Amino acid sequence: MAITVEELIDLLNKDLALEYSAAIQYIQHAAVMSGAQYGDVIKELKIHANEEIGHAIILADQIDFLGGVPTVEVGAIKTSDDNVEMLEQDLAGEEGAIARYKLRIEQAEELKEFALAQQLRNILAVEQEHAMDLKQALGK
Repeated sequence: MAITVEELIDLLNKDLALEYSAAIQYIQHAAVMSGAQYGDVIKELKIHANEEIGHAIILADQIDFLGGVPTVEVGAIKTSDDNVEMLEQDLAGEEGAIARYKLRIEQAEELKEFALAQQLRNILAVEQEHAMDLKQALGK
């Protein structure tokens, strides 16, 4: 069954809410993570937070372009007092984003929204880098 522009806008708004929550989660994790061995990881999480905000801006612009209204809702935010658990939470978020953006690219192309698909590919590439960084930090 073909997707409609309205359905795609709704899905992109869900992605946008999750980009907001990813940025907040990274900011919070970077602030509370402790231990000298996590110094480089903390710096990386702050970079990730800024990149997630960039993704949110791109998605909001694309939603507006498609005729929708960008959401101000924020997705679930995971917290922990354990460094490894925080990194696992962040990795799970990135893996979810990767799966969603792969699907969203197909949906955008189905609607011949090729510029949107390209923007989503750019976001996907960064999300995959984040997952790689987190796997490295976790020793996976």
